[in-house]
Amino acid sequence: MISSMTGYGRGSSSQEGFTITAELRSVNHRYSDFSLRMPRELYFLEDRVRRMLQESIKRGRIEGSITLEEIPAGLRQVKINYDLAENYYYSLQELCRHLGIEDNIKTEHLLQMPELFKTGAIALTEEQAWPVVSAALREALDQLIEQRRAEGENLCRDLLERCGRLEEQVATATGLAEEAKAECRRRLEQKFEELLAGQFEESRLMMEIGIQVERMGVDEELVRLKSHIEAFRANLNGTVPAGRKLDFIAQEIFREVNTIGSKSGDYPLTNIVVELKAELEKIREQVQNLE
Repeated sequence: MISSMTGYGRGSSSQEGFTITAELRSVNHRYSDFSLRMPRELYFLEDRVRRMLQESIKRGRIEGSITLEEIPAGLRQVKINYDLAENYYYSLQELCRHLGIEDNIKTEHLLQMPELFKTGAIALTEEQAWPVVSAALREALDQLIEQRRAEGENLCRDLLERCGRLEEQVATATGLAEEAKAECRRRLEQKFEELLAGQFEESRLMMEIGIQVERMGVDEELVRLKSHIEAFRANLNGTVPAGRKLDFIAQEIFREVNTIGSKSGDYPLTNIVVELKAELEKIREQVQNLE
């Protein structure tokens, strides 16, 4: 089933003292694109995370974040930002001198300053971190895929209905084209009768024939148009991502409709071309959302 490119998923996992939260958001994109935010302690897993996402997501921009919520007590370590501590200390001294107050800076004053201490994990191994990371990521990915699938079903239903309307309009256009050809024949017969009666110039007749023949020549475009619509429907009912292919087919349909419109001098047929274009614009807009 075709999927949408938009969705959201969130997952969390707690194992062996670790707690990991993963969030995934996807939006439309011409290709597949992944943007990840991870804590420094888990950078070494980025390639595995990307490979896991690429196995399931073929098109769309994915924005993902992985958060390390809890670390086993035995793996925790506290890091001191000594450079920042020195800057705070000298700044406090300068402040005291500027205000003319007693310089009585103590450790408790520095402890109130932000970002002096940072709790993190000692160097983690893939065996320690990947099971919990992959579990959280899988939960988020499953939710994301389900949302994309559900939205894709809605889009497919809408596009199949629009395909049906296109087919109805093409059937009407085919009938109008036949009527236009019959009218063209009648006019040509009349012109020949006038020519034979000496009431019509030969050069003018040839010009009239050229105009009428041009108006008659939409049969091939109509045949191709029907074929393109059938291909569009078949790809919608397929089991593999086909958003890019559907976009290409929609462009081909639009090209055939444009050609019919440029060739046709028949008002009813021209009116159908306008309706076809209006429906196609909606189809092309919806196709941009498909994976």
